[in-house]
Amino acid sequence: MASRYLRAKRKERFFSLITAISLAGVALGTFSLTVALSVMSGFEQALRARLLAFTPRLTVTVKERQDGAFLDRLSRRLKGVAGITDAAPFAASKVLVVSSDLEGRPAYVSGATLRGLAPGQSPILGELSRALVAGSLRTLAEPRQGAGSGRAAGEAGALPGAVLGESLALELGLRLGDPIIVVSPASLGTGLGGPRLERFAVVGLVYSGMYEFDASLVAVALERARFLLKGDPLLEQGVELRSRSLFAAPGLRRQLQAELGGGYAVRDWTQANAPLFAALKLEKFTYFLVLLLMVLVAAFNIVATLAMVALERRREIAILSAMGARGSSVGLIFLCQGGLLGLVGTALGAGAGWAACLLIGRYHLIRLPADLFMVSSVPVRLSAANFLAVVGAALLLSLAAALLPALKARALSPVEVIRYE
Repeated sequence: MASRYLRAKRKERFFSLITAISLAGVALGTFSLTVALSVMSGFEQALRARLLAFTPRLTVTVKERQDGAFLDRLSRRLKGVAGITDAAPFAASKVLVVSSDLEGRPAYVSGATLRGLAPGQSPILGELSRALVAGSLRTLAEPRQGAGSGRAAGEAGALPGAVLGESLALELGLRLGDPIIVVSPASLGTGLGGPRLERFAVVGLVYSGMYEFDASLVAVALERARFLLKGDPLLEQGVELRSRSLFAAPGLRRQLQAELGGGYAVRDWTQANAPLFAALKLEKFTYFLVLLLMVLVAAFNIVATLAMVALERRREIAILSAMGARGSSVGLIFLCQGGLLGLVGTALGAGAGWAACLLIGRYHLIRLPADLFMVSSVPVRLSAANFLAVVGAALLLSLAAALLPALKARALSPVEVIRYE
């Protein structure tokens, strides 16, 4: 009966047009919402993948200064914890990076973050290798002739390797094989002899799309970093861990913190980038609310449609009531009409949204400038949870819109209608 009421007679084509507009409004709102959420989820996934190329899933930092042997033992101990697949010690601090001109004299200086990694052991090296745009991580610990461009400064012999962020290398005018000087700023203020510095050769360039990393990263072998940062009060040292599951890291963090005690600080990847992921979550929720307003506007069209249907079908409603139909049954007819409009419109919108997202993600239909974004095309992530949330919200709004016309139809007095019409 609800379906029959929605189908207009020949003389009621206007009602058919209003019904079509209501359906189109729900479908368009649902389509926009599903595509927007899928794109936002795709960007979030791409950003997380990029960040994890430079951020270990778990980091155990030692609060008191320890030697390399202690950290190696701690690394072996943590690797035996259930859920942990890899563990390796690391050292990190702020440094100055100095490049050379063609005559071997200092040319450009930039601040950077030196990170000492254990070649062949560090959990982040796998992801880091996928972000390489030039060079190789295999040569990180191998001595290399620092004369890639024929500079005089690189002719003094073999140098240990260093991997730089691409933006940092561009700022310093560096290419593969070029020599650099890394200076520990903490040694400049001691007044005890000359500054502590080390010479390296550039063996790799990485590009993450994250300027924070690309403009500051200098990765070297762990032993070279320990030697350079010896005595640095800002030295951060500890163990990097890889968990078996990405999303198991928060639980493992709580477990390790309880086992290790207060002398250690345990962080997972969600804490290391908490402000960024919180901003993305808020932005995604805001998009959901804003685009849900389109569905709400379509729901107002449903209110108008059902109100006009109730007005047009006054005599039929009165006859049904006179024949013994309860008010709840009459109201249910209009609720079913609203639900039917919402179901058909939502199915059309969600289906079109799924197809559009599939095409955008598979064939990369929307291109982006690679020098401005971390990806070359709009990423899309098809998530069943997103689609179910959109479908549920659209159906609830459609049923809520049908509630007022249903109450009006339920309260209609059959005696008054039959008497005057």
